[in-house]
Amino acid sequence: MAATAWERFTGHRVLPKATAVVLAAVLVAGFLLVRSERRDAHNAEVLETACGGVLPAEAVRGLLPGDETWELHDDLDLTGPTGRGPRTLLRCSLGWGDHERGESGSLELAAVPVLDVPLSGVRPEDIISANTAKEPRWATAYLRATTQVTAGCPAGLPGYPRPVTRFRVHASLDADGSEGAGELGDAVAAVANHVRDRGRCGGTAVEPSDVRPPPEPEAEDSEDSEEVPQACRWFRPGMLDGRVRGRDDRAPRGVTGDDADACSLSVPRAKPANRLDHFAEVSSVSWRGPLLPEARTAYGVELAALSPAPEPGSDEKSYELAVWAESSCSGGRTLSRVTVETAASALAADRADRILDAYLAASDCHAVKVLGKVWK
Repeated sequence: MAATAWERFTGHRVLPKATAVVLAAVLVAGFLLVRSERRDAHNAEVLETACGGVLPAEAVRGLLPGDETWELHDDLDLTGPTGRGPRTLLRCSLGWGDHERGESGSLELAAVPVLDVPLSGVRPEDIISANTAKEPRWATAYLRATTQVTAGCPAGLPGYPRPVTRFRVHASLDADGSEGAGELGDAVAAVANHVRDRGRCGGTAVEPSDVRPPPEPEAEDSEDSEEVPQACRWFRPGMLDGRVRGRDDRAPRGVTGDDADACSLSVPRAKPANRLDHFAEVSSVSWRGPLLPEARTAYGVELAALSPAPEPGSDEKSYELAVWAESSCSGGRTLSRVTVETAASALAADRADRILDAYLAASDCHAVKVLGKVWK
């Protein structure tokens, strides 16, 4: 009877082929299921490892294609007390797809310290030059990222010769048709708080809402730019009988920092008295905190000197008057210096005090004590 049933089955015109198709489908489905489970397990392991294992799994899964196998190409975690301070605190890169066929994507995250350019001196030109120094590519990578955040570390990151109280986390997502701004913000905030915790930073935790797209790069050498640096906005041309700066006149240069502010500007004179009187020069600088002793050392001779106003002479020359003052600005002890350079000593002598007052008032300084005036 069994043989008869088998003969009927094999002799059937459709049934053997249909059965073969069903068996093949079952085998394929089983193979795909096993492969899917292995892929999911592999991807879960990648997420548990990448970026110190702090990436929010659900958020990152929403960014990456679930039908692809993710690979961890670059993983580095140097957060916490690691000896000498690294230039990269944390870095990880997840990739998927076929690069040769152009069907691939990636998610890259990095955390880097924000290192201030060390000053070569404390004079206004030194402070301004340090601000305009070109940063290395790794320090400006956040400008080319999808999103970023700058986080505070009030206690300072360990291992650096100078205080490092800020760091930056940036992320780049290269995936077709994927937006995921919220999920990417979750990932960046998680990495930032990992760096904070490992570095014992203190302060406020980073929230996903703090994460923003990178700022637009500032236009360099733009002829149409009329922006005045914050450190120079206190000055008005009328303080030295000047006119509004023209398009071809030298633009003011200024820096506003944690420990020092500096400004250098040229004032076109409305009614020049002689060939040296077409422009007057003004500079201002204030030092706070750790720069105070260095400022006193750099200007020791000038601070110790007190000189009367020069006698007017027949020779055409310029006169520079430096005025020094101590004050309390934003609750901190501050040493300030303002210089006025003009072709007439009487103009500098008459206006220097008012220019110093305007400068310190704009900086919200109180308890001002003028230390002295020095002609140069």
